[in-house]
Amino acid sequence: MIIILRVTIDDGTRWLVHKGLNYGISSDTVVTPARHMSSAWEVIKTGNFQGRKTVGDFVATGGSNYNLLFDNCHWTSRRMMNQ
Repeated sequence: MIIILRVTIDDGTRWLVHKGLNYGISSDTVVTPARHMSSAWEVIKTGNFQGRKTVGDFVATGGSNYNLLFDNCHWTSRRMMNQ
């Protein structure tokens, strides 16, 4: 299972924030436009941050390093949803 956070900002654009080993150049947490997301994905949980968060806030919460046991996509998505 791959965990991805989909963020919708005020202008209606959607972004995917996800984490994995060597996903990015300077960080293992990366952002891509949600238009690349397959329609086969399933929404598990939603949250409304009342416009108080930016995509950058979610990336920062994701952290720059990946660890299979202690800082993977599962732990990262929990931190993002609980911030």
